[in-house]
Amino acid sequence: MLSPLLLSINWNPDPELFRLFGSIPIHYYGLLWVVGIILAGFIVQREYRDRRISDEKFAPLFFYCIVGITLGARLGHCFFYGWEYFQNHPWEIIFPIHFLPDGSWKWIGYRGLASHGGTLGLIIALWLYCRKTKMHYVDVVDMIAVAAP
Repeated sequence: MLSPLLLSINWNPDPELFRLFGSIPIHYYGLLWVVGIILAGFIVQREYRDRRISDEKFAPLFFYCIVGITLGARLGHCFFYGWEYFQNHPWEIIFPIHFLPDGSWKWIGYRGLASHGGTLGLIIALWLYCRKTKMHYVDVVDMIAVAAP
């Protein structure tokens, strides 16, 4: 017979893994985003080297992808899931602080990223990157597709 502990799942785990320097919370979801982006960067850099595309073209690609994914994921969360709140607190979309009624503020961090918003941001960022570098969009998307999952 199985233990009751094995038959239950905690559907409400603590999202905080640990605190950096005692005060900055590190959440598992944010950590997984960072690890995923770093690993994807290594994979795409290898694709660029295999196709003999210069490192000078890779560096801006990584920058465009980071900005596009992060901005798109944040805006996707704010517009798709939290618009009722963020329409009255537009500064909190970009700035990770909450303004209190007494005029002070509190650090809240960036809570909320939507992966489909990140995908849309990545598509737009890749289009801008291709316009700047004169690379073919389909070729770049083909290399990115390997690392996207």
